[in-house]
Amino acid sequence: MENLRKEIDLIDDEMQSLFIKRLEIVKKIALEKKNQGLEILNQDREQEILTRLANKIDDKYISGLYPKFIVNVMEISKIYQELLMKE
Repeated sequence: MENLRKEIDLIDDEMQSLFIKRLEIVKKIALEKKNQGLEILNQDREQEILTRLANKIDDKYISGLYPKFIVNVMEISKIYQELLMKE
């Protein structure tokens, strides 16, 4: 059990690094949207992402759960964009 938890810890560290990297790009997108007067929400883009990612997963349980994970990440990204665009 301890080894499995260590593996999860390593994955969590990797996910944190990727999350920060993702938000760095989201920051650039927010600034670009602000400069162009664009809205934060782009439903077509969100649906495109969800469809593309869901189609990459063969496991039926994971393919049903993964979109929930991505939706949460996108929600956090939109909150971050809102904060940045208010500056």
